[in-house]
Amino acid sequence: MKTYITFYEKEIRAVELLIRDQNDALFSVDNATVKVMDKDDNVVVPETPAYVVGSSVSFLIGTSVTNVAGEYDIIWKLIKGQYTFYHKTRLVVEDL
Repeated sequence: MKTYITFYEKEIRAVELLIRDQNDALFSVDNATVKVMDKDDNVVVPETPAYVVGSSVSFLIGTSVTNVAGEYDIIWKLIKGQYTFYHKTRLVVEDL
């Protein structure tokens, strides 16, 4: 599954991923990282620690990403004990 979000050019704000299990119950993780890739699979933001609080993981998207309109993938790496899970959020940056 993939999630989607839209920002505008030059916008700075946090993205948040609320994690739920297959039964739609909140699922907390121990650790998380995030990286941002452009549509050509170039790394825009290298793998960086994300902020984890319970079942919520967030990361601040800055102008290094939103400086240019386009589509980006936010790749979330979620760690729970010995297990690693991945999630992708499609970020669309639109012209102002």
